[in-house]
Amino acid sequence: MMTYRPLILVTNDDGIDSPGLAAAARGAIKVGDVVIAAPSEQQTAMGRAYPRRDDIGVIDVVQIDIGVGYPIEAYAVHGSPGYAAAYGVAEIAPKLKGRRPDITVSGVNIGANCGSSITSSGTIGAALESVDMGVPALAMSLEILDYDARCHDFSGVDYRSAEKATEYWLWEILENGMPRGADILNVNVPETVIEPDDYVFTFLETHPYYKAQPIPERDWSIPYMIRFDSEFGDKDAREGSDIHTLHFLRKTSVTPLTIDMTKW
Repeated sequence: MMTYRPLILVTNDDGIDSPGLAAAARGAIKVGDVVIAAPSEQQTAMGRAYPRRDDIGVIDVVQIDIGVGYPIEAYAVHGSPGYAAAYGVAEIAPKLKGRRPDITVSGVNIGANCGSSITSSGTIGAALESVDMGVPALAMSLEILDYDARCHDFSGVDYRSAEKATEYWLWEILENGMPRGADILNVNVPETVIEPDDYVFTFLETHPYYKAQPIPERDWSIPYMIRFDSEFGDKDAREGSDIHTLHFLRKTSVTPLTIDMTKW
């Protein structure tokens, strides 16, 4: 068992008020000291973007309710998930705790982050930024089966399995190191009651989890948002992949990722 109290940065892409962020924080405080630094507003699918905006660098000190019986101080960063992670690692944690985090948790994302879709994921973007600054990352996501019906209020989602999995993998990484030499551990929990040890190590499927749908004939002068869905047939995912494990086996997918994208 650890005698050293680790420092954990908790961030996300769904924003400082996300119930998924609260779930990740509840899991993390059982393992170490926690600093919460997340985007001040919803930043889904922003990847690792560093957008230019007039309020970049503004950090609001806020009190949030994560469900532990008392308010928690957190830091709302005006910017992308990448910015939130960068300020959390390089400025907020050192100022508050006198040191950088030992690990970053990005999530719990509302919706799965599987397949090639992860390259646009703000959850993964924050994790990549953390790794690039020398801090390993745990990316946590929770599958949401009826996303459209819940997209305006995710407070009714059951985060207990994802919270337990966050705690489980933090202990595992901090005590034994990152599995398989990974920089990021990408964990996707099914929207069912599941124990944290009911998982499969997986590989990244080579097509997106969220597939772009055909665009109808339209007037280009009128705004239009491409629709994505996550419907799969039997041949849409290979056995052993993250999508197959999550969608068909209904088990937690654990995918070790590396920041080295070189193909030799």
